[in-house]
Amino acid sequence: MLLFFVILIIEILAGAEVDLFVPSLPELQSTFHLSPYMVQLTLSVNFVSYCLCCLFAGTLGDRYNRRHVMLASLFIFVLGSITCAMATTFEMLLLGRCLQGVGMAAPAVLAYAIISDHYPIEKQPAMLGILNGMTTTAMAFAPTIGSYVNLYFNWRGNFTVLLIFSIICLIAGYLFIPSKKGNSTVSLSPSAYWSLLCSPPLLAYMAAITFLVTAYWLFIGISPILFMQGLGVSLSQFGLYQGSLAGIFAVVSLLSPKILNKLGQKTCFQAGVIMTMISVALIILVSLSATKNPLIITAILMFYAISVVFPVNILYPLSLEVLPNAKARTAALIMAGRLIFTALALELTSYFYNGTFLNVGLAMAIFLILSLFFIWTLIKKSWLMLDSE
Repeated sequence: MLLFFVILIIEILAGAEVDLFVPSLPELQSTFHLSPYMVQLTLSVNFVSYCLCCLFAGTLGDRYNRRHVMLASLFIFVLGSITCAMATTFEMLLLGRCLQGVGMAAPAVLAYAIISDHYPIEKQPAMLGILNGMTTTAMAFAPTIGSYVNLYFNWRGNFTVLLIFSIICLIAGYLFIPSKKGNSTVSLSPSAYWSLLCSPPLLAYMAAITFLVTAYWLFIGISPILFMQGLGVSLSQFGLYQGSLAGIFAVVSLLSPKILNKLGQKTCFQAGVIMTMISVALIILVSLSATKNPLIITAILMFYAISVVFPVNILYPLSLEVLPNAKARTAALIMAGRLIFTALALELTSYFYNGTFLNVGLAMAIFLILSLFFIWTLIKKSWLMLDSE
């Protein structure tokens, strides 16, 4: 289990990488005399470099030794963190943020592929539950930790924390991530993904997973505007609402290994799908009711957060087994799909946003219905094989 612990701390770094330094944005703005648009570039540059490198990381992870790709990427992240912590100009800071995005792409993609390489399929849903739970917990607490670090050590302190944490991850990865020979026939061009896109079972898995989680990230992305402007929630109260949603997802994810062991994979999956169906009905009902009560909206979304834990944690490992020689590329496609659909959903929903939960909830419901359709396709085509124990 030592390898799993190393992957866990790497995923925690990936989860906290953005949220830890976000509290430093106001100080960065005053330090470098930036406009709000310019200071947001520290997020945008990181996000764009991360997105662009995800697919490239997938082909590298299948063609070469995953251990080497992971270590090289973590080393780039360390360089990026050093650059950020020592930045004397805004341009130097942006360079560091870009390197951090490049360096985090491969660990985010390859972590699940490495677990799939070295652990049996029946153990992977429970492991994924722990990973998701701990990563979500890290994301929930990172802004609070970042606030205190920034308070006592200024904005460089948060990048120093990321630097120390990334060095620990790099050393742990060097010591404990095993080698696995890659496939030299895998092309580094975009054509390497063609065989994946031509696989109907894999496309169904990817769509089911992507749409399940896109609904969640759509709400997370638009919730600050919805709650604080549309529903009149204060900043301090908003943290409690947001934290409760992340908290319930993290708790159920962390408890999922015990629940899976007791009830079995098939029962947990069926219960999650049924709860997701109920979530769709509740989200539509609340959307059409035009309620402006943040408690009701949060309660419904907490139920949804619980419902998707088992479907996501069970479907993801199975998706990596559809094409066993393309695990890294599969993980990269799922990651890229989630990022692309979340970005598109946020743009469209923001365009039609009217200050209420109506358009947000209906957009979420559409994604969940699409996910349920593809889950039904997996079952109907007998592409979904679940253990009953």
